[in-house]
Amino acid sequence: MAGQGRVPFVKDASQDPACPSTAAACREAAYLVSGNVVVVGAALGDYACATYVGAKGATRTGWLPQSALAASTAPVGLDDWAGTWTNDAEASIVIRRKSEVVALEGSATYGTLDPDRVRRGAINSGEFSADVRPRGAMVGFTQGDNGALPYESGDEFACRVRMKIAPPFLIVEDNGACGGMNVSFTGLYRRR
Repeated sequence: MAGQGRVPFVKDASQDPACPSTAAACREAAYLVSGNVVVVGAALGDYACATYVGAKGATRTGWLPQSALAASTAPVGLDDWAGTWTNDAEASIVIRRKSEVVALEGSATYGTLDPDRVRRGAINSGEFSADVRPRGAMVGFTQGDNGALPYESGDEFACRVRMKIAPPFLIVEDNGACGGMNVSFTGLYRRR
């Protein structure tokens, strides 16, 4: 976040047809302050959809004025990838630097937070393991029988994962084929 003071999130058109805008009626109670780090997505006119992750992991997504946002220009190195990354209690990714590649190991479950599913043994799980060379702040791969393949290669039903590092976040997207039903690595991760 750039600028001084509070920057409120604003409503979108589904909440009020006149929004997003600078009108007082569009301002929400939730706000950010200078120095808060957000992940920016789609833009709509003078506004951008942004997600903020609080210190305890709670997230808030909404529209912010683009004029209040400042892009990070820090270069990303291999060491920036290293660590244990989590997005909730059911998904984690461990990344280690190995010379000029990163070794990725992901583990995710679905259902471990539901006591009834746990009691019935109805827990689904998934995992991946790959050694890949990042392209700047991006990495992508397809899980192959003999290791990682380029993202666009391999069986269409194989586990495909893309990641972008935007310190302090790791943004992950998978194709839904990296484990049992409802298991997903897709999300916004923070280093533990």
